Amino acid sequence: PAVVDELIPGVMKLAEVQQILQTLLREQVSIRPLGLIIEALGEGALRTKDPILLVEHVRSRLARTLCAQVRDAENRLRLVTLDPVLEDQIRAATEHSEQGLFVRMPPQAAEEICRHLAEQVEPLVQAGYPPVLLVEPQLRPAVRRLTAAALPNLVVLSYNEITRDTT
Repeated sequence: PAVVDELIPGVMKLAEVQQILQTLLREQVSIRPLGLIIEALGEGALRTKDPILLVEHVRSRLARTLCAQVRDAENRLRLVTLDPVLEDQIRAATEHSEQGLFVRMPPQAAEEICRHLAEQVEPLVQAGYPPVLLVEPQLRPAVRRLTAAALPNLVVLSYNEITRDTT
């Protein structure tokens, strides 16, 4: 209660907090550690009001939980990464403004990326592992937005969300 009282309404509005929680849920991130999430929002909201950046800040604070959901019993994480050329293409097509995050890419190009990613994660799924894509922290929201409709079960993690005890 004390953390909530510090955050709402002085630092953030209830609707803003609700928006962050909804975004986390859409990405299949548990909001059970609500105290940690509210604490992270309190820290992050002092630097920015951008909901995309706040979600990324919260996700980095939830790294232990995010890793635990996708790694195996030996703390190993099996995943795929993007080719640097493809990362550059996505970065060039990404526009982040006050109106939100937009990936301005021809539909055929986006479909091709999703099709290729689906092919790359299929061996992981066939072996019984979750489909995980590891990307740069700055690209994670754009890649998630790009793949959300075509690959809803794809877990998009950033390097900031990998804990030290994860191989």
